[in-house]
Amino acid sequence: MTQTSMTEAGLLAWIDANAGLEKLCLRGGWPDASTLRIEPVRQQGNEHIVDVYFTEAVREMSECDPVREERCGQFALTLTPDGTPASIRLLFPM
Repeated sequence: MTQTSMTEAGLLAWIDANAGLEKLCLRGGWPDASTLRIEPVRQQGNEHIVDVYFTEAVREMSECDPVREERCGQFALTLTPDGTPASIRLLFPM
């Protein structure tokens, strides 16, 4: 993937804030931002196709600690010419 002008941590925080990861949560939980990771797949025009992985944390009534399940979706990430993220959209959940 082309270098962004952001640090990896900054890019992950931007994705966490803008990708709507909660739509991929299947059990009514929340995305655990500390588990977020991306894997580049390919570049398609000015979009970078990436797989985004994270753990969904679910608070169960019978459990003290949240139950955790891995989630993934494929996204199209568009960068500006200087390498900062401009937009992200979900292509499909995986």
